[in-house]
Amino acid sequence: MKKLSVLFALIFMLVVGNKAMAQENKGPQPTKDTIVYKGVFDLSCALEIQFGSYSAGIDGKTYDKIIALIESKKLKYTSKNIGREGETRLCLPLTELSNRQKKKFIEQLKKTARKGYLTSISIR
Repeated sequence: MKKLSVLFALIFMLVVGNKAMAQENKGPQPTKDTIVYKGVFDLSCALEIQFGSYSAGIDGKTYDKIIALIESKKLKYTSKNIGREGETRLCLPLTELSNRQKKKFIEQLKKTARKGYLTSISIR
C-alpha cells in the first residue's frame, strides 16, 4: 500500500511539473514593430529595454536619453549587464504609473529607441 501511494505521489508531481514547464517564460517574441517585442526575460519586469552591440559598444547617447527619461519620471529600475561590450538590459516594473501613464511612457521610449542603434523594448 505504501509503494502504491508513493507511486501516485510521483505521478502527481510529474504531471504538475509538466504543466509548470508548459507555462515557462519563452522570453521576448518579435512583433510587427522591429524595435518592440512581446514578452520579457524577467517576469518581474513590465518592460525591458535592451541595448545591443556589434563590436563597438552600446549606443551611449540613446542609453543616456532613456535613463534621463526614466529618472525624470522617478521610476524604479534595475540594470543587468548581458555582454562584454556594455550590452545592457534595463528592467522596469512600472508599478508607479497608471495604465494611461504607462502607455504614454512606452510611446516616449519607443520614439527614443527608434532613433537609437540596436535598442529594443520588450513589453510583458
